[in-house]
Amino acid sequence: MAKPYSSDLRARIVRSVEEGVTLEETAERHHVSLSTVVRLLRLKRETGSVIPAQFGGYKRHKLASHEGRIRQWVAEQPDITLAELKAKLTKVKVMVSQSSIFRFLRHLNLTFKKKPSRRRAGPAGRRRRAPSLTKTATEA
Repeated sequence: MAKPYSSDLRARIVRSVEEGVTLEETAERHHVSLSTVVRLLRLKRETGSVIPAQFGGYKRHKLASHEGRIRQWVAEQPDITLAELKAKLTKVKVMVSQSSIFRFLRHLNLTFKKKPSRRRAGPAGRRRRAPSLTKTATEA
């Protein structure tokens, strides 16, 4: 994504138009588009300055205000699922997706560990060779 024009260039563009230069000549002189000149003039008229708005930055999590509640739920029930957390949040009128709940939990360093008793069985099939094949393989 392109960065905003510098404040100095923005000020020179507006000053040029205020001195009586046409919009087209100003755009050509400063190597910007005509729409940029018009937009900067509108910004100057509406806000009184041509300083660019904040570019980038940090966006807070929507669940940040519910951090204590979520930590408590996870502490009470460590194997709680994302769907269960979403249902609990819906009860307190917080509408978020499961993926945003996951991202927030990862942000809080709250992990989900599966219980050892729930481990998967080994891979299906191909456990051992058939007895008749082992004899012929060793003989050959």
